[in-house]
Amino acid sequence: MHATTLLAVEETLREQGAEITPTAYFATLMSLLDQQKDDPEVEEMRAAILNLLAIVFPDVPLSVLRSQYTATLSVLTTILALQPPPTAPSLRSLITCLEHLLIAQDTATWNQTTTLKALQTLLILSLDSRPKPRKRAQEAVRNIVTRPPLMMLVHPGMKVVVQTSLQVLKESGNGVVGAAGSKDKDNATQMILQTLQLIRMVGKAWPFEQFLPLCDILLHLPKLNNPYLTSSAFQVFESLLSTNESPEAPTVVLQDGSVTQNAAVATMDQIASKLEKITQVMAAVLELKPNSNDATLMPLWLDVVRAGFVESARLQAIMKAAGHSGQVPSEATVPITQLFKTIFPNLDSANPVSVHNSTVDCLKQIITHCITDETIDIAVQEMKKNRGQQPADGKKKRNIIETVSTIIKGGFDIRYQSSWLGILDILKTLFERLNHAANPLLVSFLPIIDELRFTPAFTQKAHLDVVLSTAISTVGPRIFLDTLPLNIDNPEERKRGRAWLLPLLKSSVTNTELDYFASTLIPLADRLNQKAQECAENGMMRKVYETLIGQIWSLISGFCELPTDLERAFTKELAERFSNVLYSVPDLRPVLCQALTSLVVRNQAIIASGESEEVLERKYLMSKDEASNNIMLLQQYARPYLMVFFNIFQATLPQFRGYLLEVMRMYLSISTPKDLQETFSAVLVQLNTALTTVQPPVQQGDAPPASHNLMDLADIMVPYVDGASMFNLYQTVVSLFANDADAALQKKAYKIVNSMAETEKGRSVLKSNLEELMRNVLDTTAAATATAKRTRLSLIGQVISLLEPTDLFFIPSILSEVVVATKEVNEKTRDVAYALLVAMGHRMKVGGIISTDRVGDMEGAPQETQATIGEYFTMVTAGLAGTTPHMVSAAITSLSRLLFEFHEDLDPNMVSEMIGTMHLFVNSSNREIVKSALGFIKVTTVSLDTEVVRPHLKEIVGGMIRWSHEHKGHFKVKVRHILERLVRRFGYDDVVMFVPEADKKLLVNIKKRRERAKRNKKNGSSGATGMDMDNDDDEEGEEEASKKSNKPLYMQTTFGSAYEDALYGSESDLSDDDEDAQDDEGPQAKTAKKSNKKKQGADAWIKEDGDTPLDFLDRTVVSRVTASHPSTQTARKLKDLSSSFKTSSDGRLVIDESSDSDAADGGPDGEEVDQETMELDQAENNYLESLKSVDGFTRGQGGKIKFNKTNKRGVLAGKDEDTEMEMAGGPGPIRSKPGAGGAQQRQNKVVGQEFRAKKAGGDVKKKGRVDPYAYVPLTSLRKGVQDGLSLTNKSKADKRKQGKPGRRS
Repeated sequence: MHATTLLAVEETLREQGAEITPTAYFATLMSLLDQQKDDPEVEEMRAAILNLLAIVFPDVPLSVLRSQYTATLSVLTTILALQPPPTAPSLRSLITCLEHLLIAQDTATWNQTTTLKALQTLLILSLDSRPKPRKRAQEAVRNIVTRPPLMMLVHPGMKVVVQTSLQVLKESGNGVVGAAGSKDKDNATQMILQTLQLIRMVGKAWPFEQFLPLCDILLHLPKLNNPYLTSSAFQVFESLLSTNESPEAPTVVLQDGSVTQNAAVATMDQIASKLEKITQVMAAVLELKPNSNDATLMPLWLDVVRAGFVESARLQAIMKAAGHSGQVPSEATVPITQLFKTIFPNLDSANPVSVHNSTVDCLKQIITHCITDETIDIAVQEMKKNRGQQPADGKKKRNIIETVSTIIKGGFDIRYQSSWLGILDILKTLFERLNHAANPLLVSFLPIIDELRFTPAFTQKAHLDVVLSTAISTVGPRIFLDTLPLNIDNPEERKRGRAWLLPLLKSSVTNTELDYFASTLIPLADRLNQKAQECAENGMMRKVYETLIGQIWSLISGFCELPTDLERAFTKELAERFSNVLYSVPDLRPVLCQALTSLVVRNQAIIASGESEEVLERKYLMSKDEASNNIMLLQQYARPYLMVFFNIFQATLPQFRGYLLEVMRMYLSISTPKDLQETFSAVLVQLNTALTTVQPPVQQGDAPPASHNLMDLADIMVPYVDGASMFNLYQTVVSLFANDADAALQKKAYKIVNSMAETEKGRSVLKSNLEELMRNVLDTTAAATATAKRTRLSLIGQVISLLEPTDLFFIPSILSEVVVATKEVNEKTRDVAYALLVAMGHRMKVGGIISTDRVGDMEGAPQETQATIGEYFTMVTAGLAGTTPHMVSAAITSLSRLLFEFHEDLDPNMVSEMIGTMHLFVNSSNREIVKSALGFIKVTTVSLDTEVVRPHLKEIVGGMIRWSHEHKGHFKVKVRHILERLVRRFGYDDVVMFVPEADKKLLVNIKKRRERAKRNKKNGSSGATGMDMDNDDDEEGEEEASKKSNKPLYMQTTFGSAYEDALYGSESDLSDDDEDAQDDEGPQAKTAKKSNKKKQGADAWIKEDGDTPLDFLDRTVVSRVTASHPSTQTARKLKDLSSSFKTSSDGRLVIDESSDSDAADGGPDGEEVDQETMELDQAENNYLESLKSVDGFTRGQGGKIKFNKTNKRGVLAGKDEDTEMEMAGGPGPIRSKPGAGGAQQRQNKVVGQEFRAKKAGGDVKKKGRVDPYAYVPLTSLRKGVQDGLSLTNKSKADKRKQGKPGRRS
């Protein structure tokens, strides 16, 4: 009925000529509903209309809903008043329509009585006995009251909701108390539960002034001794008291789409009033504490306590932040001590797990939100004041933190053993909240945790380590290790060694005292180093000490993570010690460089922070001024450290320099201009000296030459030096463009100039020397090496961006190099070349003057030509006259890319001429040229308008179709795909008329695939592939892809994803074998396609021997790698040989000439083995034979060659490899069994080895010899048959089953 109604509505709209929009649907459906609103016999039709309206209503404009409000409301209320009432599905749809209708109304409409009555109707439905309509009505009420009209914070209908809800709760509560029977009591209880569910969903929309009346009723409900009412009351409490930031709490959404929070817009008086009310309510809630064993009510009560006191603390924080601390009532202070004393006993082991979890969560939230900074400061001051003093009366008054700590310490009693993990979680939260104040407030917990960790019965060591890590980061390593010493240098019998703390320290130390590392841990590492030297003979102990030394030094990165005493601790002695370690201990260089980098980065982060000084001081114990002083201190050591880094850099292999590059850049950024100038001058002098010095050749594995290292250092310093220094560097490196003897040095020279172009000062230097730079680039074209090609192209792109309108002669001068670069082997180089082609096109498009007399090798009289995009295409087209196929192919590829980018800017006649010219290259005999030409045709098919391509359709189809039979280079696949694109754009009939009769089968197959794809799409089938989908979506994608690219003009990492999609898109569809083609082709083609699918899988397998794991450290493991699947290979090799020969009546073999033909055809049983698999098997057998033969060899450790000449009979000693024997006429080798008695496996004689073909799977006839398999020497095979195999590869038991006589029959 729904589909029929929808079709009727759409047909009506089409007949009226109306546009199909939500408004049109709304008008038509409401008209139909108005006609059927009071007819009780058309309930099914009315349900269908209401369902469609519920779908349309959310999309109808607000103006339409407001203008049609009266009529629409009349129809909906009429249906609601029908008898019998609407069914549940119809009622849900009706509620949805009414919801969106009321949400759309403004303030004036909400002041009308009819609107409020409509909301009352929804309230009545929210108490309906049917669950689904009731839930939908409650959701509708919530959505309405949380979306007030514009300029209103409280919805006008909220008053009706409050009055109705409170009235129902009062009446139903009285009904529960005075109910005469159980049925009336159950009805009243059900009414209360449904009303509470509604109030819970309304949540934060409940007004302030009605908060206490509702709480009074809620506090009365637990006294009715109904657990369901009590739990529902607690849930409503939790919803009302939850903070506005809670994701579960509904927010108020205005009609303009903005979201508001009540506390953000409420006045201070309202906040104070709410705070006072929450205080009163929470005092009453604490008195309603249920039994701790109650797994249902206790978690709900804890949620109320958590939500209430967290909200109270949040409101107090708002008032204090606004400067209204005096308005906070004293009784509003969160009673943290009372809460812990009341709630913590719930963690008793006898209580349920749900109570434990809720208690832990509640206490964690109270610690996080209710312990204020003032509370922490008071506790710290009192502890410092009372340290070492005893009160006069002997009784010490504890502050809040001390009381909480005492309660938590009591939690480690055996009574709470099952809750220890939760208590550890609470302790971790307390450490995090106190942060640096944990010292001295929580230091007393460290021995308790240490003792617990050494308790064998406690297995959850990971949870203890998390708490210890938090303690380390808060109390600091000095206090922590003074309390729990490592005891690793001089361990005594009664002291525990705690070397296991070192990994925890590494991950936890931060924002602490650097002096502790310098004064305590470095001497400890020195003592351990001395012990390691004394243990020269004990290798194990020496290794242990070295490991401990490495772990201690690895802590430096944490100590340098925003140290609080940098000015005092980072002395000259410590800086020199770091330098010595960098020189002497290469393994510690990464961690030390990381630490020195952190010193700069973290202090710079503090300086750039937007937080206030007070917040920074509390979080990090540091101000912005102190961070600035730290940076100034590090500046003093910047130049000496840079010298150290430079020396280490030159002695380090390039693949291990990452950390050095980072630390050098960081210290260059903070160096003073004077230090930078002096440092750079020193590097430049050394560079000039190294370039003029003949350096010996570098061996593999050695550090690069000094000139290479200094070039890298100069490249690092480019962003930080001034213009004069940059000019000197430019003069030095530009001369290296012609140095083709050292490709790496040439590449670094181009890289440095590129780095200069990325800075403002560098671009100024290049622009002032642009004429010289262009001349150098042009003169060194022939000297450019393949290694430096990409960086050279990047530099050309930088030059293009600097060109003046009168310097455009550079583009035609360099164009041929860029065009040829599009055919480079390196993918990144090709990408840069394509991007550079596009950048040059955009520069020509802007305009300018091209002086032909300044273009090298330009024939004709000098003249000046205006730069246009058409002129640029003319220059590229000249490459089509190249003398080599490589150049012609590169020109075609470049034209493809440029045509895709600029086809909208070109004259249609020029585009038509290019397409016509490309027909000549499609008919070329050179495959490289044809491949590029097909790519050009594909781009034109995808990007150009059909009106431009249609005149050339005949030539395009006719030229391509001749390559549809060429399999090499995927020509057939490319042609097929282009034809599919043409069929999509021009239609099957327009394309097939230009296809020769002999090739129309391909077009017929394409048509069948398209029709099948349309059927699958229409039927919702998943069988349609991406290429087979309907052409509408593809056309839209092609039109979108044909738009111009907005990418940067040069230095793009890829040359345009849209172009790639056009040229290479949908290639995955081309490889799919088509079922229709298989239907039209013979069985041989099907077998070939099946083989192709098999080849597309994995190319290598590993053979294993039974359940024995494969040892990858074995030097002969490579012999286990095979190119064909071991299971299929074994099955083929172990094929029953009895089928290869005929047998006479007495069991003798009969071999005739026909067996040769059978073998050539794949065997008499019709088994087919593809040629490639046979070649791979043969290659594998030859490889294995080379390993096992007497003349074979293997490579051991270090690549040393070990020959097998000492192995008798060609079998490697210690190997348990299967030998193979190929029987005459058999399809493959037969594996023999090991000899008896554990003797070394012997090799079986291979029969017919001399007739085996080298590159085929069968045998060959040789001149002067007998025919293959003319006879088989049975005697040699019969001899010792118990150790070998029979010709039929069958056991005696198998022969007996077949009724054949055995050997001794």
